[in-house]
Amino acid sequence: MLKYFLYIFLSILILIIPAQSSELKIISDILEVDRIKNLSKFSGNVYAQNDNLEIWSDEMIISFNEDEDKVNRINAKKKVKIIKENFTGTGDKGVYYPDSDILTMRGNVEVFENDNIIKCDELYMDIKNSVSIMSSDSANRVEAYIINN
Repeated sequence: MLKYFLYIFLSILILIIPAQSSELKIISDILEVDRIKNLSKFSGNVYAQNDNLEIWSDEMIISFNEDEDKVNRINAKKKVKIIKENFTGTGDKGVYYPDSDILTMRGNVEVFENDNIIKCDELYMDIKNSVSIMSSDSANRVEAYIINN
C-alpha cells in the first residue's frame, strides 16, 4: 500500500524551481535528489514547463548552482520533445541553458518551425542571438524542407 501511495504521490509531484525570474514546473513518475552534486533527476513520463518552454522526455536531470536557487542546466534524455515559442524540436537528447538561452539537441533531430522541417544529427540554437547551426555526419546529411507561403 505504501508503494502504491508513493507512486501516486511522485506521479503528481510538481516541483517549482526559480529559473530566470519564472517558475519551472516538473512532473514525473520518480524524483531523485542529490544535494551533494546539486542535481535532481526526474524519470518516467517527464514534463517540464515554464513561461515560454515545454520539455517532454523519459529522463531529465536539473543542475543547480551552489546555492540551489538557480537552474544552470536542463538535460533531457530519451524521446525528447522541446517547444519554445514557434520552435518544436525532437531528438534523442536535449540540453537547455536558461542563463544563456542556448539549446542543443543530438540524435535523430527534427526541427519544426512554421511549416518548415529540418532533419539533422545535431542542433545548436542561440535563441537570444537568433543563431542556429544544424549538422550531420557524412552518412546522414542535413535535410531541409522549406515551404514558401
